[in-house]
Amino acid sequence: MDACVSILTALAIFESRVEHGAVRSVHGYKVVGRKAGVGWVRWERWVERGFVLSTAGSREVGVPHDTPRVLQAGCLGRPAFREGQAVGDWRCIVAFDSVAAVKPSSPPPPMLCPTGNPQLKCLPNLYNDLEKVFQFQSEEKLRQLFQSDFEEQQQSIHSGEPMNISDEADYASDTDSDSDEDPQSGTVQKHQRANKTHIASITLVEIAQCFHLPIREASKTLKIGVSVLKKKCREYGIPRWPHRKIKSLDSLIHDLEDVLGDQTRDDVQLEKEKQALAIRALTKRKRMLEREKEAIRQKPASDLMTETKQFREDVFKRRNRAKRASD
Repeated sequence: MDACVSILTALAIFESRVEHGAVRSVHGYKVVGRKAGVGWVRWERWVERGFVLSTAGSREVGVPHDTPRVLQAGCLGRPAFREGQAVGDWRCIVAFDSVAAVKPSSPPPPMLCPTGNPQLKCLPNLYNDLEKVFQFQSEEKLRQLFQSDFEEQQQSIHSGEPMNISDEADYASDTDSDSDEDPQSGTVQKHQRANKTHIASITLVEIAQCFHLPIREASKTLKIGVSVLKKKCREYGIPRWPHRKIKSLDSLIHDLEDVLGDQTRDDVQLEKEKQALAIRALTKRKRMLEREKEAIRQKPASDLMTETKQFREDVFKRRNRAKRASD
């Protein structure tokens, strides 16, 4: 073979249901090559790889020859996988196939995203193909998005538009103090100031990994004070800490998962067709919320969608009615 070019056509990621952090990936490539005396030829090549993923350290471990392979599930004809599919001890969490027009239904989980797992870039066999599917934003691109959001917020302030009440509450609840008060003694404990070199070394990606935490916990994780963290956020164009919006979306997603579980178990009250429609609608709503949560991670200054706010209000009303009925 004189020369050949490989193009990614399929990617399926499976997580182990018995070993935490263990991942299998199945890669499908369309290969175009030129063979002496024959000319251009095309064929498909499939590769299965094994990884162990964690924020402390990720590595490629290969697939032992004496263990069942995920690719064996698709041995009849062209391999085909779908999200949620179980193959032995493995469950598919990402499915992409350009030939079969299959796309991921939601953003990748944190362990398969460079903002949630920076060690992912140390695995080029996995990261490069994930990047082709999800088109991850670079740190410089994220900074530009945050700066754009910050400028829009400033323009709205100067134009006299009122600040969103929930955002204002987020901002007011986070004080600038770098000290903590002991609830038992009432004494204030001062923390040692972080080293300037350490502060300067904190990147936007590291800050983004803490968006799911309250700002005080995030500052402790990053080993800096709250005021220093807020200053770093302003440098990157992040006007407000997005923890509460992400927490609100997580709560709605968890509520939907509970409702989905109830619908799946309830075969008496609902006919099967109505039950299937309800499950489909709830699953679609969950995917929308997951996509919105990932969008806020990418652009933390953005507000929740009007539809999400309405849905959140409906959930609160339903919870209150259930509480009053149980009293």
